[in-house]
Amino acid sequence: MEKKFCCEKFRFRYEGNSEMGLNFRIIKLSQNFLDRGYWGDNVYRYYITEGYHVFDDKIKAIVMEFCPFCGKKLKSIYKSDEYINESNHPY
Repeated sequence: MEKKFCCEKFRFRYEGNSEMGLNFRIIKLSQNFLDRGYWGDNVYRYYITEGYHVFDDKIKAIVMEFCPFCGKKLKSIYKSDEYINESNHPY
């Protein structure tokens, strides 16, 4: 199944090299995090980072809820594991 994106600009940043420039990360909350009492209805988080290495906790990151290009609510589109850039995060 081919992934669908809200817009081409988001797709470009999502599929780009994660170690250079701005990119978008979609991360699923870990079961450990959920077991500690997270009560939300969305287990995915959406970040903008400037360059990124997996599990780098010193990277600047902005949490977002809407696409900065087209304005669509991200959780209405990116709501399955097929979009996850990485898993087994401590959060």
